[in-house]
Amino acid sequence: MRAIPAAAHSAMTAYLDSSTQVLDGAVTPHRAPIVRKPVGLALQGGGSWGAYTWGVLDALLASRTVAVVQLSGTSAGALNAAIVASALARGSPARARERLREFWHAVARPAAADVGREIWGPAERRWRETIGAWLVSGNGVSPYQSNPLGINPLRDLIAAHVDIDAIRSKSAPPLYVTVTNVRTGLPRVISNHDMTIDALLASACLPQLFQAVEIDGEPYWDGGYSGNPTLWPLIQGGRSRDLIVVQLTPEQAPKLPKDPAAIHRRIDEIVFASSLVAEMQAIAAMRVVAARSNDRASGVLDARLHRIGPPPPGLIAQGSPMERSRVWLEQLYGEGRRAAKRFLKRNGEAVGVRETLDIARIFGGNRKPKVRLPVKEGASEGIAGS
Repeated sequence: MRAIPAAAHSAMTAYLDSSTQVLDGAVTPHRAPIVRKPVGLALQGGGSWGAYTWGVLDALLASRTVAVVQLSGTSAGALNAAIVASALARGSPARARERLREFWHAVARPAAADVGREIWGPAERRWRETIGAWLVSGNGVSPYQSNPLGINPLRDLIAAHVDIDAIRSKSAPPLYVTVTNVRTGLPRVISNHDMTIDALLASACLPQLFQAVEIDGEPYWDGGYSGNPTLWPLIQGGRSRDLIVVQLTPEQAPKLPKDPAAIHRRIDEIVFASSLVAEMQAIAAMRVVAARSNDRASGVLDARLHRIGPPPPGLIAQGSPMERSRVWLEQLYGEGRRAAKRFLKRNGEAVGVRETLDIARIFGGNRKPKVRLPVKEGASEGIAGS
């Protein structure tokens, strides 16, 4: 395992009291330090469901059990991850918690009052009120028609709450943000050195609402289509063997969707979960191969995966990724915070020791194909006459 830099080490260890105290004439010894276990976080995207992740992050950052040393995020997960990374680079976990709260409270405000642009009033109303109609009809107006100037209110919001220079600094934890190349359909993972506001905008760029974001001459859409979130940089990075996935997409639909809105919603859930399912299945397959050859170089054998989420089915059923009311975001925050605290209570001791995510059960599927193995040499003689 790679040596952990001084900045990461300081994030992992906090002292209750580093001074000697004198009580009733007696000198008390130094208190033992609190050693926080290093973890990497992989944060899914999902619009306003990112407020659930805000609650998870708030609990983890306040914890005396774990320390966040690397992050990967997509869409809303990328914004959450960038806020945390920049705040940790310039301050502390407490500062990261403060910045997250400021960001999500800003998201909850009426956009017209925040930005003060005449053009944003109609755009805001369209975002909240007609996205459902677009999903149902499949004939939504292109953002190149409805928003020819390419105005994206997230730009100002990101600029106000994310310190790009801090993310690029050596004191920042590794950050990986996934975007989707519109032309090739392939994921691109952007790390600290190349991080920009445009990269974060692209990772959260739903093509139904916003024009593609250009980076290095290439157009990009929401990273959720190709890596939601991407895990391999965290595994290969070596900063932490323990990786916690904060999942927002539901594991399964409670019932067969039949009306147009429910069908489109389930399609979205499947699409935005497919990359995580594929990567989890690939990890399981690579572990089988690596175990046979005793190859630990890839890191998949040493990685310990954990999960927080997804939100309860009842909450998913009543909400929408487009809902931005303060009450709704606070409700998601509270649910996420409770989920993280439950995780720490049940699995805190397992972090650093063993994996708590059952990949085979959750992501493997319950019906595996019968694989036809090649016929061994000499066995063909017995088959020839059949």
